[in-house]
Parts: sequence; C-alpha cells; structure tokens
Amino acid sequence: KLEVFVCYQEWKEAIDLVQTAGNVRLYHSSTPTSVRYTFLEALTYLKAAQSASGWKKRQMKKCAHKTIQLLRGWAKNGNVNVVHYLRILGAELAVLNGKKEKAKESFNAAIAASRRIGFLQDRALAHELTSAYFKAQADEYWGDYHIECSRTSYQEWGCSEKVEQLNVNK
Repeated sequence: KLEVFVCYQEWKEAIDLVQTAGNVRLYHSSTPTSVRYTFLEALTYLKAAQSASGWKKRQMKKCAHKTIQLLRGWAKNGNVNVVHYLRILGAELAVLNGKKEKAKESFNAAIAASRRIGFLQDRALAHELTSAYFKAQADEYWGDYHIECSRTSYQEWGCSEKVEQLNVNK
C-alpha cells in the first residue's frame, strides 16, 4: 500500500500507514522489501515534515533522519542499490531545510543515479518530485520539463495509470 500511496503522491494516507504499521523491518529484515519500505518511509516522513509546522514538523524530521541513517549504514556496508534513494532523500531534506541550490543539485544527482542503476520507477519519481519542487519555486519551464520526463519514465516502466494521472493533472 505504501508504494501506491507514494506513487500517487497521497502523502496523508502514506504517513497514516507508516505510523500505524510501526517498524515492519522487525518482520522483514535484510530483504529487498525492507530496504524499499525504509526508503518510502523516510520519504513519507520528509513530505509530512514539509507540510507540518512546529512540534509535528520536528517530530517528522527526526523520524526521517533516523530512517535515513539506516539507509546510509546499508550504503556504507556496500549496498549500491540504496545510493539513488539517498540522493532523492537528500534533495527532499534540502527542500525541507530551505536550501534551494542544494535541492537542485541533489535532485539532479538523484535522477542521474536512478538512471545509472536502471530503476525506472525511481527515476520517474525523482523527476516528479523535482517537477513539484520547481513548480513550488514558480519555475514553470523546469517544472514542465521534469513532469514530461516523469511521464516518459512511468510510460517506459509500464505504469499507464500513473501516466493517465499525470495527463489529467496537466
């Protein structure tokens, strides 16, 4: 479910699910599923922090940092399949902290890393998040460019319903 909520940018539902589920890594430790869940969990916490304020924002940011540390540990231990996750999360963390140049650099690095390792769905997600960032900065040119790249990546991945959603939200 979390994968679907993130794919469709349903952040409220995603954070509710993450908080209800608790630590699923206790049941699926050291599996590709737990690695993916950890990334989605961290991204969900960052998105929740971006839309929160005060104590709730600090709490969500703290949870995101804790989860990101797990991914960093896996990368340090040689798991190259988490590098692009860390780039995406680094970009969203820069957005949260108001570091515009760092966010741009990190989004570009996330897209490049996702492309290099061959994760189409993550390249599509990175482009979509990048588009949202640029549109929030009132930069329609780059926002439109990245949403087109996202649409193309989702199409290549075979996610026609997501492509339809992007077409409707044009």
